[in-house]
Amino acid sequence: MDNLLTKIQDNYLFFILLWMAAILIFAYAWVPGGLDVDSCNYAVVAKEILRTHKWLGLYDPVYQGVFYYHFPLCIWITAFFFKFFGITTFSAKLFSMISSFLLVGAIFYLGKLLKNHWVGFFAGISFFFTNHIVRLSRQCRMDLPVSLFITLAILSFILAQKRSRLYYLFFGLFTCLAIFSKDVFGLAPLIIVFIYLIMQRRWKEFLRPFFISGILIAVGPVFGWIWLDQNTLFYGWWHWNFTHLLKSPGFNIPWYYYIWVITTKYFYFLPFAIYGGYLAIKEARNNKNYEFYLLIIWALIFPLAFTFGRQKLHYFILPMYPAASLLVGMTCEKLFKESIKLKIAASIKYILIISGIVMLCFPLNIRSKRFSEAVHMAPAIDEILRQLPEYEFIVYKQDVASILFYSQELSRVKYIKDKAALEGELAAPSTKPRLCYINEQDFSGLNVSLKQEWRPILKYKDRAVIINPQDLELIIALP
Repeated sequence: MDNLLTKIQDNYLFFILLWMAAILIFAYAWVPGGLDVDSCNYAVVAKEILRTHKWLGLYDPVYQGVFYYHFPLCIWITAFFFKFFGITTFSAKLFSMISSFLLVGAIFYLGKLLKNHWVGFFAGISFFFTNHIVRLSRQCRMDLPVSLFITLAILSFILAQKRSRLYYLFFGLFTCLAIFSKDVFGLAPLIIVFIYLIMQRRWKEFLRPFFISGILIAVGPVFGWIWLDQNTLFYGWWHWNFTHLLKSPGFNIPWYYYIWVITTKYFYFLPFAIYGGYLAIKEARNNKNYEFYLLIIWALIFPLAFTFGRQKLHYFILPMYPAASLLVGMTCEKLFKESIKLKIAASIKYILIISGIVMLCFPLNIRSKRFSEAVHMAPAIDEILRQLPEYEFIVYKQDVASILFYSQELSRVKYIKDKAALEGELAAPSTKPRLCYINEQDFSGLNVSLKQEWRPILKYKDRAVIINPQDLELIIALP
């Protein structure tokens, strides 16, 4: 009977956690707009795959060169979603949203495996209330997918210790997927596990056939992909992910940056995570549950490793937060009585019910202000371009990635950021109709003759698309 009640409570808490995740991640995700610069850039590369059917040696229309910044798994899957669900904001976000949704389930299961369901439940809640998690879940980015695969890799390693060495094969698979998601970040499971095994002096583990097979599964496809694309990608990829991060003179952020970030952006959970670390070490020593050391290594490895790089950004250490959340879960499980835990779960359930009713009965028209000009003008720009057999589209000092993503017709643009170069381009004769996406203030700063020759054909807020009436006459109304 006790086992049955425990299982029912497991399912109850798991359902509440997934329900909360679904609302926080997917609510209003279908509304156009909201993608940040990097998300638009990655989505544009995925669009290019559909246009060219070229899955290796990816081309980046934004920077007009080979896409070598990251391994291509997230781009490939986004292109797959575009193919089956259409090129929309929702399908661009879908892989990241699904990854975040699955990640909270993996955190719950990992907490239950290490201690009990309450650790997993509170870990999942604290994870979603960690700075940036929900926002980055609703982007076309690689941070949540790589965090998911790192978590699944560590989970598989723990299962290999507790159940069957066959799980080493899954450890290798998820590590490979983590590397293919975000390069050097995906190496974390290998580093964490190697440090753990060395600390525990478990040398024989390195010689187990399944462990060796798992390592080969992790790195074999990576080397295979590098070999396939070595002529166009390897040097740029190596420079961007290693040399650039470590030595780039353009970045000289202080070594204590991540200490500052964690203490300012994670301050509300930091005491809980520190105390949870103490409980984890105590659990490992007293009960010989040494897998808790993995959480400590996992939580520390990202800020420590990236401290040595010149370029430092907060989301570089985002994959540490599943481990930190599990430490927070340890603290909450220890501090709260059973009756209080049940009341917290019930309160969250009722909040979710009310939220669901409000969303169904009072639908809100929530639109992000991020790149709202591009979102609004893109359909009208497409109407213009469909009437032209050929054209040249110039972008002057505006974001290229957003206009390339939100426009269904644009695949190439000419980016200019120098005023003299723009004036020379607009004054030069051309056999193709030319359009220019420009800020109204910049347009008013052009020389008098150009302002007389060119006129705005499309306006929204302070953005305009200008055209030379001598090239063609079009009358387009904004939708």
